[in-house]
Amino acid sequence: MIKEKEVKKYQKLYSGVIYDALVFDLKYKKPFLLSNKIKRFSGNKKNYIGPAFTCLGKTVKKRSEIKDHIRLEMFKNFYKGCFQVISSGGDQRVAHFGDISGIIARKFGAVGVVIDGNTRDIDLLKKNNFAVFCQDAFPVDAYGLWQIIKFQKPIFMKGKNGRVKVNPGDIIFADSDAVISLEKKIAKKVFDLALKRLKKEDLIRKEIKKFYPDTKNIHKMYKKIGRW
Repeated sequence: MIKEKEVKKYQKLYSGVIYDALVFDLKYKKPFLLSNKIKRFSGNKKNYIGPAFTCLGKTVKKRSEIKDHIRLEMFKNFYKGCFQVISSGGDQRVAHFGDISGIIARKFGAVGVVIDGNTRDIDLLKKNNFAVFCQDAFPVDAYGLWQIIKFQKPIFMKGKNGRVKVNPGDIIFADSDAVISLEKKIAKKVFDLALKRLKKEDLIRKEIKKFYPDTKNIHKMYKKIGRW
């Protein structure tokens, strides 16, 4: 588990250096990058980090199948700092989240939500500054059409290069570029490697500023700082 003080340290990171740490340093092969269709719709922090609270949804074919008590139990199991992650089960007909869900999620400790589906109430979610990362926004209510059927079980999310398996407690990192899911057993190592990369990149930025505006010396600069 990533501790709260460590979260503050890692919030200076961004998805680019985390990606590089996984791919180039760890040679990580499993899918970890969620679909690039999943974008930030609300939340004004630079980035968001938290352990995954996983949820699986399913299409409702008839009203007799509605089991809203599962969702109520889900909220009761939230904990401080968790990041709700919702697999829509392939449904794209409805909004799988909204401002009331955001208010309740925050009340029970969640820092945000990632959905491989849709939300609604964007202006209200922005007003309440609750972080939502999803594919789209429109007003179709989910009641009687879709519902959460399981929580805190392994789920699969749409990925950039294959389905991403997300287990309860895996660490979610989300910023304006991407949403990344890290296995909890490697998350701290990945973040520490990313911090080293960030330090190097910050030094490169300083070197670039030293050479500017003498752009004729770009080869000299490259020789000094290497590949960026």
